[in-house]
Amino acid sequence: MANTGVKGRVVFAGTGEGIPDLTVTAVDFDPFFNEDDVLGKVKTDAQGRFQISYSASAYSSWKIDRKPDIVVRIYAPRYTDPKLFGTRLLHETKEVEEVTDTVLEVGEIKIHPDNIDGWLVTHATLHPEVATPVALFNGNEIEHLVDGDTMFPAITDAVTGAKTSVNLMTLLFEVKSNFITKFKGSFDPLNPPSSNCLDAMEATLEEELIRKAINPSAKLVNVMVHDKPLVDDTATEVEEFFANTGVNTNRFKKGFNILHSKNLIIDGETAIIMGSPLKQPYFSDDRHHIRDARHKGGLHHDVSLKVTGPAVAHINKTFETVWKATGKPLTMITPGQIDERQGDNVASVQVVRTLAGGAFRARGAGDEDIPHGETGILEAYERAINNAERYIYIENQYFTSHEIINALIARMKDSSKPKLHIILVLNFSCDFPGYADRQVDNVNQLKSCAKDNGHQLAAFTIWTRAEKRGVPAGSQPEFEIMPVDVHTKVAIIDDKWATVGSANLDGTSMNYHEIALITIGALTDRLLDKLGLGDDFLKFLWEAFWYLFFFAFKERFGFELKILLKILKFAYKLITDFDATLDKIRETLGDVGDIPGLVRDAFIRTAAHAVPNRARQPMRSVELNLVIYNGIAGLPATTVIKPLRERLWKEHLGLANLPADMQEVPALPTPLNWVDTWNSRAAANLNEIKNEIAPASHPPKILTYTGDTKAKAYLRELKVSTKNLRDKAVKYDFGKCRLEDQKRSFKWPV
Repeated sequence: MANTGVKGRVVFAGTGEGIPDLTVTAVDFDPFFNEDDVLGKVKTDAQGRFQISYSASAYSSWKIDRKPDIVVRIYAPRYTDPKLFGTRLLHETKEVEEVTDTVLEVGEIKIHPDNIDGWLVTHATLHPEVATPVALFNGNEIEHLVDGDTMFPAITDAVTGAKTSVNLMTLLFEVKSNFITKFKGSFDPLNPPSSNCLDAMEATLEEELIRKAINPSAKLVNVMVHDKPLVDDTATEVEEFFANTGVNTNRFKKGFNILHSKNLIIDGETAIIMGSPLKQPYFSDDRHHIRDARHKGGLHHDVSLKVTGPAVAHINKTFETVWKATGKPLTMITPGQIDERQGDNVASVQVVRTLAGGAFRARGAGDEDIPHGETGILEAYERAINNAERYIYIENQYFTSHEIINALIARMKDSSKPKLHIILVLNFSCDFPGYADRQVDNVNQLKSCAKDNGHQLAAFTIWTRAEKRGVPAGSQPEFEIMPVDVHTKVAIIDDKWATVGSANLDGTSMNYHEIALITIGALTDRLLDKLGLGDDFLKFLWEAFWYLFFFAFKERFGFELKILLKILKFAYKLITDFDATLDKIRETLGDVGDIPGLVRDAFIRTAAHAVPNRARQPMRSVELNLVIYNGIAGLPATTVIKPLRERLWKEHLGLANLPADMQEVPALPTPLNWVDTWNSRAAANLNEIKNEIAPASHPPKILTYTGDTKAKAYLRELKVSTKNLRDKAVKYDFGKCRLEDQKRSFKWPV
């Protein structure tokens, strides 16, 4: 008999009481395409029971007599709306291969109640029957470091003050290139000197690291960077620069498991979680001046934080775990008990991570053993979004994660909870193939859901302006305009919860590398370039043609669109210019020289969270975030979160002080008007741009997110002239002591 169903029961661990209203899906692992096909979904009944029925055609579209390979997934949170799909994965059963039972019985599934509800991360999918909060620490002093002009001097000072040890890991570390991390107070970045310019330098991070490592008072200094073969990185340069200096170096090379976490740990007691890699272009302040001599021609907005207290032990442990995963020995100082801090700016926090399964195994006593990886950052976001009552604020470089979008939609559709104000600060485009269109689709989907369910939602991008040089005397002043790269990974909810760290809101940072999306994006870009379809209208016609073709193909032959797409992806490999496409993919992703591995991973079986019942886990980046709690989950109140929100909003809105009604989150049922304020400030900025009004010392920097992924199209949509649009800021060459107006190569799509 053919399999046509699955049944079982979900109960609370300990009591055996059935859990109602959880979403349950039956999933087939397709061995040909090696991915997940949802056969059906239902809600658990009042006793926690479920039975999912489906047709055999759901898993045999390409092979008539095929037997399915089935897992069952349980999702939270619980909702009374039977049409609402669950969001956060709670449990995935062990795969049953080649099922022949007419109705597969999976038995009783036990889940701890704290894994279903609540704010605290418990690694629910790894330990469904228990619910111990992971890496939770009280009494941590927090200092927010907004933008590079705050972060770079802070890390330099931290190394200078180190007493016993320095542990540093980062994606990139620019050495041997006049990388200055601290300037003298007398240095004017808007009017830099034309001679003896290096006299403005107070310190560089690499020199401070060497000073700490050499005699007579040597400190233990370990530096680890990511190694990306086939792509420019800094691994070799770092290794050569620190050779014979006493600084121990290591390179992290684990395929697509990218070392994206950027942390500095001092004496095992203080850590700086850095948003930016260690490169000069990230040295920008909150004004984001086009002619700032410190940023070397790049404009990036970022947020880091400094933490002192017990949480640093887990950050330090993460450094040890990642270092040892390379197989290289490590000597490090592990401090004893770290006392809780007292006074202002102290908070309870969780250290949450994204780690790939199989990459971090114990090599000796005391090592972390992480066979299935971790997706604690994704769990933190999903829990917090579900619990939001007043507002959700997100700043992020990428906004493509399906799970994050699903969590936001599920929260907005939950009619039992208050209406939200949701504010997003994003880039208008992305530097990964496929990301830009996915992000536009996500924002449009969220806007539609907010409108249909009575929420307020708005998205914005960041731009800066400066008076154009060389305009003839007596002429009307002109102002250049340039996008600012949103490099932040920040979210704040209700002034009760906040997270800062390295994780973007994309698959790579959350749960799995979306290699298929990036590959298709690269193929599409290559094809459009080859055919010369650069014009937006022609691109539309091209996409419309293929959409109609696929629709007709399905109607005529009954094929699923996704199957046809996959066949075409394999067929495209036979095209003569595929090597050029691979070069584009290599440039974007790094080490993809193993083409069979690329194809294998492009269709890897994915899951929303790390799960223990899979022999193979998808690859993920190494990420680390700090989650800060304010008076929730039984934890003490803190004053740490609100100042971060106010600091960011003042920068983006161009306000010295926020309006009174934006300073405090009013108690329910008092409504918010925060989205209106953001929209009005974006409109004011747009008016100043259109009318060539000189920007104030701290003008508003936001413009409304339009959905255009090219800079010129974006501004034209807002009816802004693109004559003075630029993609690169003025670069100050510290070797030649002069400003250089770079040729506009337009890193940003035009």
